[in-house]
Amino acid sequence: MSSCKPVSEPEVWLGSEKSLHSNWIFKLEAAQISELEHAVEAVRTRGLKLDEATRSDFDLPALSLTLERVNRELRQGSGFVLIRGIPISNYTTEELGIIFWGIGTYLGMGVSQSVDGDRLGFVIDRGVSDRYYTAGGPIEFHMDPVDVVGLLCLRNALEGGSSRIVSSLALHNIILEERPDLLEILYRGFYCSRRGHGEKVTDWRIPVYARGETGLESYYLPITIRQAEEEGHPLTEAEREAIEYLNEVASRPGVYLDMDFRPGDIQFLNNRIIFHARTDYRDDTNPDLRRLLLRLWLMIPHWPARPDVMNLHRKIDRAGGGVMAARNT
Repeated sequence: MSSCKPVSEPEVWLGSEKSLHSNWIFKLEAAQISELEHAVEAVRTRGLKLDEATRSDFDLPALSLTLERVNRELRQGSGFVLIRGIPISNYTTEELGIIFWGIGTYLGMGVSQSVDGDRLGFVIDRGVSDRYYTAGGPIEFHMDPVDVVGLLCLRNALEGGSSRIVSSLALHNIILEERPDLLEILYRGFYCSRRGHGEKVTDWRIPVYARGETGLESYYLPITIRQAEEEGHPLTEAEREAIEYLNEVASRPGVYLDMDFRPGDIQFLNNRIIFHARTDYRDDTNPDLRRLLLRLWLMIPHWPARPDVMNLHRKIDRAGGGVMAARNT
């Protein structure tokens, strides 16, 4: 297949290399935190709903310089960052949500994450397994069907629960070298269920890898592939092997990177080139003390559009992505 060629962009990296450096960690300074506090007060004073607040409502002159670097790293660099230093004990959950949203407005546009129209997700074990962010325990490698996903850690688990990420383009190169026959299957793609978003299974195959306007992009949401099987699109043995091989390569020590995710940390990932997972964990028995993160889905209007074949949804929230709320359908 002519499309199957090694990728050499900066987005290709190994966890063994990234673990030796910390240039992907951005530590907030006191002046930047003060800006966020004033912005939260301004938003609350005006009585704005979260999704009504835009970049113009958050005056962050010092922090904006850091967020410009974050933007570049997400789009032109390794595709992931960690912003560290928000003193979460100083704020309510509502205030932290505003802070998180405000930072997000400097990167893109927040979109809905479910048919309920929620633009700020709560990642906590609710015992629901049809969406990754409502389930406990380990989570397989996947991406989210928007440009950028953000996670703000409020509470860690008692043990485990590390955020594990991998360069999808590094996986591409490894599979190309070791099993090019399986890579061709990944380029062909899979039918994907959309029942968790109020839509029927796709009538087209969504490729794991496809060429976009500026280079190779990836899409991988294995839970929807399994659900599509249940809805009448069984996998061949070769397709099953391709998925298993992708997961095996992503799970190799030295390929993935485990991030030291602390309360007050914000992780942003470029979903077009990063797959993420979560290790198993032991949670607190007290429901009020369970592992908890806030999640933000962002579309980046100034980025080139994804290849159309990689768009899971035909009904979108705004800015070319997100899940349209059921009340609007």
